Order: sequence, then structure tokens, then C-alpha cells
Amino acid sequence: MYKIIISLLVAGFFSACNSTKLSDNSRNKRVDLQTDTINVVKLTDTLQIYQSVCRGCADEYIPRFDISDSLNIIEMLGTETVDNNPPDVDGGSLSKFIVMKPKKTGTTTIKFYRFMGDINAAKDSSDYTLYQITVTK
Repeated sequence: MYKIIISLLVAGFFSACNSTKLSDNSRNKRVDLQTDTINVVKLTDTLQIYQSVCRGCADEYIPRFDISDSLNIIEMLGTETVDNNPPDVDGGSLSKFIVMKPKKTGTTTIKFYRFMGDINAAKDSSDYTLYQITVTK
């Protein structure tokens, strides 16, 4: 009897550990860029920068993101928005993942911009975050 109960508990434990969300798994396989170090990545890696945005606030849909790479090594693919809050709850935050891909090998510094309106203002272009990236084969 104990063997059956233990077998069922073990089987339940292993089945509960598997994530069924493909999008979460693909996000977990990406390289998260850090500002305080040189990010060494492979040419086949997918890169991402995480940003948090207030959910339910007036500026929830306003933030736009862009990168500037003078050596043209990194290409921005787009932005993914993830809402992990229950739909019946007000407030919280939205997760924004800015997805990028290396186009060739080399070392570059990218400027990451967060624009807070429909029109780019001078203050938006002066507010950026630097990321140092080395792309290897």
C-alpha cells in the first residue's frame, strides 16, 4: 500500500515540475543583458532586456523602446509584453522583454532608449542605458 502511495506522489511531483508554456521556456533560454559587465554572447544567441511598466496606469501603453548600435552588430527584433497578473485584479505591473539578435561578430556598445510618448522629445534621446556586448562565434 505504501509503495503505491509513494509511487503516485513521485509521479505527481515529476509531472508538476514541467512547464507547459512554450513562450516561458523560450524566454528562459535567452541571454539577459546586464549593464555592469561586458556581455559575451554567441552569434546564435537571442538577447533580451527586461523592463517593467505600471499596469493600469495612464502610461501603460505609451513606452516605446529602441536601440542605437553604431557598428550595426545588434538588431532589435521587437518587444514582448507579458501580464502575469489575474485579469480581475487592478494594478500590478507588465513585463516587457525587448528582444534582439546579433548579426555579426565583434564588440559594440549599444544605447537602449525608453521613449515615453508618441513624439520623440529631446529629453528622451538624452536618457539611455549603455550595454557592452561582445559577439563570438
